[in-house]
Amino acid sequence: MPMQGIISTNKARCRDCYRCIRVCPVKAIKISDGQAQVDRDKCIVCGTCVRECPQQAKQVRSDLERVQQMVQSGGLVIASVAPSYVAAFPDYGGGLFPALLKQLGFSLVTETAVGAEMVARETADVINQEPHAQVSSACPVLVDLIAKYHNWAVGMVTPIVSPMIAHGRYLKSKYGAEAKVVFIGPCPAKKAEAEQPDLAGIIDAVLTFEELRTWVVSAEVKIDQLRSVDMDDLPASQARVFPLEGGLALAASLRPDLLRQDFAAVSGIVEVKEMLDNLRAGSSIKLFEALFCPGGCINGACFGDARDVFRRRNWVLQHERRTQRKAEEEDIRAAMENVELRRTISEKSIGLMQFSEEEIREVMARTGKTSPEDELNCGACGYSSCRENAVAVLSEMAEHTMCIPWMRKLAERKADRVIDESPNAIVIVDSNMRIVEFNPAFAALFLCTPGIVGKPLSVLMDPSDFERVLAEAVDRITNKLVSYPNYHVSGSLNVYRLEDEDLVVGILANVNRSTEGLSRLDHIREETLANAEKVIEKQMLMAQEIAGILGETTSETRLLLRKLTELMKESEDEGTGNRTEEKK
Repeated sequence: MPMQGIISTNKARCRDCYRCIRVCPVKAIKISDGQAQVDRDKCIVCGTCVRECPQQAKQVRSDLERVQQMVQSGGLVIASVAPSYVAAFPDYGGGLFPALLKQLGFSLVTETAVGAEMVARETADVINQEPHAQVSSACPVLVDLIAKYHNWAVGMVTPIVSPMIAHGRYLKSKYGAEAKVVFIGPCPAKKAEAEQPDLAGIIDAVLTFEELRTWVVSAEVKIDQLRSVDMDDLPASQARVFPLEGGLALAASLRPDLLRQDFAAVSGIVEVKEMLDNLRAGSSIKLFEALFCPGGCINGACFGDARDVFRRRNWVLQHERRTQRKAEEEDIRAAMENVELRRTISEKSIGLMQFSEEEIREVMARTGKTSPEDELNCGACGYSSCRENAVAVLSEMAEHTMCIPWMRKLAERKADRVIDESPNAIVIVDSNMRIVEFNPAFAALFLCTPGIVGKPLSVLMDPSDFERVLAEAVDRITNKLVSYPNYHVSGSLNVYRLEDEDLVVGILANVNRSTEGLSRLDHIREETLANAEKVIEKQMLMAQEIAGILGETTSETRLLLRKLTELMKESEDEGTGNRTEEKK
């Protein structure tokens, strides 16, 4: 099974909000055709995007079905349970949790904290042997972050396997290579770690607490029917606090003290970045115990519990204090003899592409950023600056359409142009029925200027339809025939409210202006009358010439033409009268 693809995007749920880009510490989210995709090579499987996605579009690969097949096969299947289980399943305390897993079909239920004991002791040996600053390697996300993005610090990571791998090697050495080991914990990165080439085969499958919770629900296990049992194999000791900040140092008997100058326990991406800066500057701290998730492993991305980290922390501490069954020192040392705890941490450099200033400026210019003043650096696209977004576009990780302010400006321009060029009269009023905006077509019909903005709509027209829509007496008004005699305007009125705003829009369509919008026949009649007058003048001149030849007067010709003119006028008067009656 390939290592890639632990985290993916459910495209049906993705809403292009770019939140996953904003929260991703390494910007491993690629936007293609408006869809967010996880770049498998860049991803460090921290699960931050899974935790933060408001649409639950990011998902962790499920191995539940594969594990269910393992337990149904009849072979030896061992559960290695992360010590944070007591905070994830507080209702299954007092031995009910191992009973639950056995009810689901596991042959043995063991504590990963035993592996943590081994790692803690080996870490103490490394610290004593190496004079330079060290970063603990228990967190696979942190190791991957350094290997991919800060490979200059690879040599500072303790060359030791994680507690999961240490425990898996121990269980395989004791129960045989054919035994199946399933790790159960809160971290999706454990799935990726288990499949790394140099670690493959040690852990056969990884379940998150969320997957386990899904299994419990589907199996319909009744908690009141369970009988408490002890964990199998070696019990843990102080390493039960391993998922907390400072837990490794406590398990290694380094007496973590917040005032010590040679030790620091850090968690969360902000503190991790500060740690890396400190290391690069030449740190005086001898050991950084670093966990990627804020608050430690009790805040893993797949913890699947809504309770806060402070209550989770208390459950872990109480469990460690109350548990009577703890491993003896010699038992842990004996177990370590058969387990290879050292590991070489290799660089996995991503090889980020470099671009010229000209290329970056060209991309920024596409979104109207031609000067420093144009760079808002608002972060709406998910990147901290416009320049960073431009680099992402050149790297084919982003699209220039992700610039929200620019796209909004374009949309406003298009909307303004559509409104301005619309033949329909459009007006917008506020909750006080005062004019906010109008288009040229409205101005032409109602003979108004920009000075009307801020004035009551009532100075131009009856605002009652607008008031009804604003008061939600009706959802909207459509195609209502209206007439405004003062402006000789009539047409069909549409009124609706802008969603989530106290603004009402009125659109007057199919407009007829009686004084100017005459019918085609009216124009023909006017032109005919004008031409008739010209004909009369010409005919009178001709009649005079003919009369001189024939000895006749022009009276008959004049009479004939006047009758024609009167006939046209009568026709015009009849048309005007008909229009008047229609208006009435």
